[in-house]
Amino acid sequence: MLASLVGFGLTLVFWWPLYTGGGLMGGDIYTYFLPQKAYLAEHLEKGDLPLWNNRVGHGYPVVGESQTGVFYPFHLLYGLLDVNTAYNVIQLLHYVLAFLMTWRYARQCGLGDAAAMLAGLVYVYGWFPPRIVLEWAILGGTWLPGALWMVEQFLERRRYVDLMWLSAILACQMLAGHFHLAFISQLVILVYLPARLWWMRSADDALQGQTRFRLAGSVMVSLVAAFGLAAIQLAPTWELKQASQRDDVTGRKYEPGYGHMPFAYWSQLVTPWRWYEAGVDRVSKLDAGPADTNKVEAHLYLGLPTLVLLGLGLGGWVRGRLRGGNRVSGLADRRWAFWACLGGAALFYTPAWHLPVTRHLPGFGFFTGPGRYSIVTALAGGLLAGAAWQWSAGRAVLVRRAGLGLLLGLLFVPVLVWDLWEVSRKQTYAVFLETPLVNRIDQSEVVRLLEAVEGQLKPGRGPVRLFCDYQNLPTLMRVASTPVYLGLGPAEYFDDQTTMPGPLPFGRNPTAEQIAWLRRAGVTHVLSRTPLDTSAWPMKLVDRRADPAFLQVAYEGGEESLAFSLYELQGTRGRLSWLDASGSGEQQAEITRYEPDRVLACVSSESGGRVVLTDLDFPGWEVRIDGGPVPSVRVDGMFRGVDVPPGEHEISWEYRPVSIGVGLAVSVATLLVVVTGCLVGRRRFELGWRVAVSGESSGA
Repeated sequence: MLASLVGFGLTLVFWWPLYTGGGLMGGDIYTYFLPQKAYLAEHLEKGDLPLWNNRVGHGYPVVGESQTGVFYPFHLLYGLLDVNTAYNVIQLLHYVLAFLMTWRYARQCGLGDAAAMLAGLVYVYGWFPPRIVLEWAILGGTWLPGALWMVEQFLERRRYVDLMWLSAILACQMLAGHFHLAFISQLVILVYLPARLWWMRSADDALQGQTRFRLAGSVMVSLVAAFGLAAIQLAPTWELKQASQRDDVTGRKYEPGYGHMPFAYWSQLVTPWRWYEAGVDRVSKLDAGPADTNKVEAHLYLGLPTLVLLGLGLGGWVRGRLRGGNRVSGLADRRWAFWACLGGAALFYTPAWHLPVTRHLPGFGFFTGPGRYSIVTALAGGLLAGAAWQWSAGRAVLVRRAGLGLLLGLLFVPVLVWDLWEVSRKQTYAVFLETPLVNRIDQSEVVRLLEAVEGQLKPGRGPVRLFCDYQNLPTLMRVASTPVYLGLGPAEYFDDQTTMPGPLPFGRNPTAEQIAWLRRAGVTHVLSRTPLDTSAWPMKLVDRRADPAFLQVAYEGGEESLAFSLYELQGTRGRLSWLDASGSGEQQAEITRYEPDRVLACVSSESGGRVVLTDLDFPGWEVRIDGGPVPSVRVDGMFRGVDVPPGEHEISWEYRPVSIGVGLAVSVATLLVVVTGCLVGRRRFELGWRVAVSGESSGA
């Protein structure tokens, strides 16, 4: 109960504005995460489960891209609460859970309550708060100490239920949708398990090698079961990966070294004043490393009080060794030596000097952000700080008797919290808004204008597809927008043969090739912060409106009046058109129903021909004419085309990805096996362990 209250209290200290209904802005929150969550919430409220997002660019598979986290249990809140409230509640719940799971693992390792809570404070509030603009950080990082807790508990109790919970925790981490921290967690377990069984054992450990192999094998089976439980997410993501910009990790469009931590930036641990200044990103200006980086991805700070505590503990350990002692309680335990080595190894990985080799290894080359491996360093630092605190308290007999131990704790912890709080505000891109931006959308004048325009579009032209900057944010206005921002996206959005020729015409006049691309891509309107030169742009001005409620805050960070200009693009295909508009006779094409996973259209022509729907052609989309399946034809390297015979016909496109069905089948089968094993095989499993262990003990 005390740990829960402390965990809750820390969220009040660090995130009070979120409790009062405020919102976050900055980083990827509005360019990436909230557009996805708003789209999910919109459909959950209708009772739908969207498999395709038809607003970002020309569409992408929602489950495959993964960071929407469609099947993540906590995301059910998006169907119950408004978007901002759900986003805040989910973040806050994970901060509390991360603290409690770190506390539980530290307790399992032998630390007392106070020392274990200190470990949770250092890990959770040293590494995560500056990364509040990266939703995946706390959603994924919560489960690392939880998984270690279950591994440690199973190795001590040898109960089936611990293996079941380990599978559930690792599966939940993968269902959250960003797999890098899940991959790091799995690596940690693969290193921790043999070290724990063969090196970090106590002197009275009588287990023989055969039993240790059985224990290791049981944990490995649990890891495999986690992949099975998460297959409903993993199978679609694997399908997208094969058709994404990350299929070739050596390609120019994807750089796994992005987000590394330069060697020089390690000094932030001991001299933060050199680097941490609100609103300043000094690390991105470092000419060091294989790619770009930024202060959030490269952040690692444990607090100066923590470093003092670690120094005292290390000094005590050295003195104990020099005096000939076999062991200094806590710090000399091989467990703490292991975490010191693992934390150091993770830190050594962060500068990405190894990428010429590791980028070709499975998993390592798939993810950007080598600086994220510092999460292991942060966890190690928290555990070692807890051990140092416990050792120091155990040695300070006079302090305890005088009652000064509590006083020192009451001084140390507030100073550490203040230190971490200060850094969390200076070392982030996040800005707190009293009124969340996502709650202002319905007050937007541009949104009202777009709704009116969409209702007036000619058959076949709609729905609206904007060409607009600020990445995915314009999709919050419930229209499609290009260009896109996707961490894992279809390769067509990154291929020079299918994307708009650069540089993008924001703040400059377009080239003829760029205008031709806009027309081919079915863009219907252009939204601009400045008036466009209509002699260079084949556009018709629809309206110019100030939008202080939404767009002005999003683009400029203030609420001053700024007119946004909406233009209609002339000569565009729109969403649906005949490919050869010069065919003989009259041709008509009209979209009659446009949903995320289904599009219906009526077309007619005296001579027939090819119809193009300017949405992304992707595996899983099936096309039918008058109810009968027909082959799909790819147009311009990315769009959905179909050859239509003469006459009047109904065309339907439906998204039925095989990967979803396969993943669902594997997940259900794995769940049945796990539950059956828990209900039927648990007693036999645990009895078998008792017999095996007692036999080995008697044999010894």
